[in-house]
Amino acid sequence: MTRKCFFGKSGLVENELITLPRETARHLDSVLRSKPGDPVEIRDGEGHGWKGVIESMKDGAIQVRLLERQVLTNESSLSITLALAFSRSEKMEQVIRHATELGVQRIAFFRARRSQYGLKGDKIDKKHERWEKIAREALCQCGRARLPEIVVFQETEDFLRDVSEGETFGPCGLKLVALETAAEESLVSLKHAVPFCEQVLVVVGPEGGWTVEEVNLFKHYALRSVHLGPRILRLETAALAIVSCVQLLWGDFGQGLG
Repeated sequence: MTRKCFFGKSGLVENELITLPRETARHLDSVLRSKPGDPVEIRDGEGHGWKGVIESMKDGAIQVRLLERQVLTNESSLSITLALAFSRSEKMEQVIRHATELGVQRIAFFRARRSQYGLKGDKIDKKHERWEKIAREALCQCGRARLPEIVVFQETEDFLRDVSEGETFGPCGLKLVALETAAEESLVSLKHAVPFCEQVLVVVGPEGGWTVEEVNLFKHYALRSVHLGPRILRLETAALAIVSCVQLLWGDFGQGLG
């Protein structure tokens, strides 16, 4: 049976009757062929989940009765911040979807020196709205409890300064940047040096590589440079790879499911 999990507003209470958004209602009706009495799940993105049942379907509107609160325990034990240089829209959307599924708690975007794309003014708000929608869909698909925070910075140094001062994300423990040269530290050797960690920042991109000035900035702000093997990876591949690796080495990929 297809799992029916959808995003709802905050502040929900037991036995509340909620009306689903039109887009969600259309999906339930036209794609999933739902009917009254079918079970659904609701997430608010703030750590709360609900079991519910479709109570009525009329004129394109669907109402769901919330039955009981769910106990959700699948958030990552490792607090991961993924920072990504601006790239094409479809690449960034792909990374947001995968990062949400992998348990990333914060996603930051910024314009690197060799980024071919940037965002300013109203475009930031429009993209942010789009990105949050993608994250909400991914959250419901994978069943996690909390929506990742998404933040946009203008330049590399703006982002690094903010991380250093802990203004947006708070303190970051292990801070990593992916570089393309094999001379950099491997993640496995880093695990030996830092066996336990609760917070990780990983920085990826851009497709044209970092400039010498940016590499020096990373060193200035105490980021440790790591390599991801002998092959050159696309931005979206590198993001997926490094997040998966840190989840395996320090997070919940290496933990038992029992």
